[in-house]
Amino acid sequence: MGKLLLKAAKEVKRARRVFAFSHIDADGISALAIISIMLEREKKDFEWKNVHQINSESIIQIEENIRNYGPDLVIFSDFGTGQMELVMNHVHDIDSVNSVIVLDHHLPSDDSVESTQQAVSSKIIEINPWQHGISGSYDLSGAGTAFLLALFVSNKNIDLTELAIVGATGDLQDYYGRGFVGLNRKIVELGETYGYLQVVRDLTFFGIHTRPLPYLLQYATDPYLPGLTGSEEACYAFFQNLSIDLKAGDEWRTWVDLESEEKQIAIQGVIQVVLEHYDDPSIAQGIIGDTIVLTHRPPKTEMRSAKEFSTLLNACGRNRRPEVGVRVCMQDSEAFAEGTTLLQQHRVNLASALRRLEEDGYIEMQGMYVVDDPDTPDTIIGIVIGMAQGSMIIPINKPVIGISTNTTDDSPLAKLSGRAHKQLVEIGVNLKEVFVEVADMLNER
Repeated sequence: MGKLLLKAAKEVKRARRVFAFSHIDADGISALAIISIMLEREKKDFEWKNVHQINSESIIQIEENIRNYGPDLVIFSDFGTGQMELVMNHVHDIDSVNSVIVLDHHLPSDDSVESTQQAVSSKIIEINPWQHGISGSYDLSGAGTAFLLALFVSNKNIDLTELAIVGATGDLQDYYGRGFVGLNRKIVELGETYGYLQVVRDLTFFGIHTRPLPYLLQYATDPYLPGLTGSEEACYAFFQNLSIDLKAGDEWRTWVDLESEEKQIAIQGVIQVVLEHYDDPSIAQGIIGDTIVLTHRPPKTEMRSAKEFSTLLNACGRNRRPEVGVRVCMQDSEAFAEGTTLLQQHRVNLASALRRLEEDGYIEMQGMYVVDDPDTPDTIIGIVIGMAQGSMIIPINKPVIGISTNTTDDSPLAKLSGRAHKQLVEIGVNLKEVFVEVADMLNER
């Protein structure tokens, strides 16, 4: 992989004009921000755009964007491996384009491997950890792959470790706070060495840097806290019963404001809630984990925490404003204000969806669980079912399939998302193969 990164870095150095495309989730947004900052530092003329997915329709718009701008280098990040044939047919032969760099971490299908082999002698440089014996599920994300390219371009990009880890966190590669492994771990260590990242063993809930204490629990969804999540009154009572002051003078206290002893008391209280409502005590283990602090980002903002930052970026993407997330990564203050508004709506949507799931239940089938919720938007159904299994609202012994018909005009009539617990993946469960096979069967009808 090092040789390919070196080759790609040379193409970046050589390029005059660049067009970069990336996915709309936190990993894709972080990857695009890394690429944009890298290109800005190299003083390149460039344009960038987030794309929901590369398919037979979106590739037409991508091709038009490229032809209109006339770049000599095109970069795809957080997708491309599975769409190599489309890239070959619509981008490869554009006159202005001398090179195409694909930075992806998704598991290649047999078809994409064949397409890649056909492109070996072409101007396409594909960098995917799976093709080098490295897991793209846990060892390296799309943002991590983009960071490696940026580092090969220049050592001055070492500060982008923070965005690489934000992207990996957004793709849950830290496995719900249990810690990073593989190249992700190396990136964390690099960030620690140079003072951009700090690993702290702490509460893994969203909002420990930003939310007043009662709202920290009221909007907790990972795990979902029965009796507390969604109930402001119950959350006030929780801290009052533990004799923990909610304010310091007139200012609301956040989790990071608490003394060590207060944190221990509160953690024990939360664990007690979990043990009272869940059959599996292992859920309580995920309450405490490695939290990544971005030491150069403003304190008491969502940008201070890798988890909160990645959630903010996901909120931008899921609300169809990924470009706001890219600008937040590039420290645009106006974009940050807009991003926090999108985040508030995103968290409300997630909490509501999980409440409906807890009340209405799910369908158990022989080989899977099914969630069919017409009120959950297609942009968050995958997040909801993943959080539901992470919180044990849905058991982890089978994959879960989420169905949403709450789509927009530019989406399909129904969105299907699948999630499988790490234990299932380790024994060979591959939902991508299942989805591809089902899609092929439907296309034949």
